Amino acid sequence: MTSTSYIDAFIPIGKNKDACNNCGICLQKCPVMKMGKEESKAEIKRLIRGEEPERVLNECTFCMTCNHYCPQGLKPYALIMERMTAKNQESGQGVPPGIQYMFTGEGDTGYFLDQYKAAPDDHKIILDKWSQVPAKSKDTLFIGCFGRTAPHTIKHSRALSGLPKFAPRNACCGEIPYRFGDYKAFTQTVDRTYNYLKDLETERLVCYCGSCGNYFGNIWPNFHGVTLPFQVISMWEWLWEKVQAGELSIQRKTEGKVVINDSCYSSELGEPFYEAVRGLHEAAGLTIVDPANNKQDALCCGFASGFRNNYDHSQAKIETKKRVEQIKETRVSDVYCYCPGCYAALARQGKKNGLKIHYSVDRILWALGDDPPPK
Repeated sequence: MTSTSYIDAFIPIGKNKDACNNCGICLQKCPVMKMGKEESKAEIKRLIRGEEPERVLNECTFCMTCNHYCPQGLKPYALIMERMTAKNQESGQGVPPGIQYMFTGEGDTGYFLDQYKAAPDDHKIILDKWSQVPAKSKDTLFIGCFGRTAPHTIKHSRALSGLPKFAPRNACCGEIPYRFGDYKAFTQTVDRTYNYLKDLETERLVCYCGSCGNYFGNIWPNFHGVTLPFQVISMWEWLWEKVQAGELSIQRKTEGKVVINDSCYSSELGEPFYEAVRGLHEAAGLTIVDPANNKQDALCCGFASGFRNNYDHSQAKIETKKRVEQIKETRVSDVYCYCPGCYAALARQGKKNGLKIHYSVDRILWALGDDPPPK
């Protein structure tokens, strides 16, 4: 059954409606709030009853870590999203136009569609070709909103040359409307994109963006009730698989210590994803230094925190600064982000604090033999 709101995902299909036993472990394990047992139990009770919680809606960074720790296999993130959405709607403001502009909708406007309009003609030719359904293949590379802003790099990638590409300009995993409380826009995005994807003749959809991998392979089926007719994996897992099989090899090595900034969605993808990301960085010659919070316990880059307190964007800046300060404590200046949102959120604050923020995908593809991306 397709979900119509966030709350529908709190207790997954097959679980008893009373499955939450109010243990509070999800909030006790939260890397931000770290509540005590009694406080966490009281907060969960308020959230379930629809009462105003004392801390959660003022402090949650919407990082999904709570899902990882629920011993009953529930989705407390969905419960919190339902309550935060309701609280924001009380003001009558709705989703601000600036955030709506980031949605990839049915129309001919929006940030990523406007990027296409402004793209050079040679980029438009690539994107137009990728909008056509590719021939039947075992694996097909799906290129989402962010990847479509740099088609030249992907088209000429040696490491990705064996993958057919599919990137309809109006197709989107729906992360931004979902993370910012517009379930109706998310549903419309899922319906539209499913119609693009359902006819693909492929065994596996390889997602250029890890977030697309999480939404297509996890959020869509497990939170929303829409399942694609093929397996979904991230490009990181695909590349690591090829390296381990000897089908791809590191052509250029680099040395140095780096911090990998783990994204919110990574806790939903789990150990195979972490193994692939870290394996590729280490194979490229990099030494990984972990900050105090990493993997499923990583602090949010701040991006999703702009949803808090009626879309108060200053909330995002507060959380970004926390993450930057934690990274600085490692005394490592090079930071690798595999998430476009993290890369964008940390870039400015990182530079101010002497950090060099890199987009991991470009660096790893370069190590695998690709030319550097054009400036």
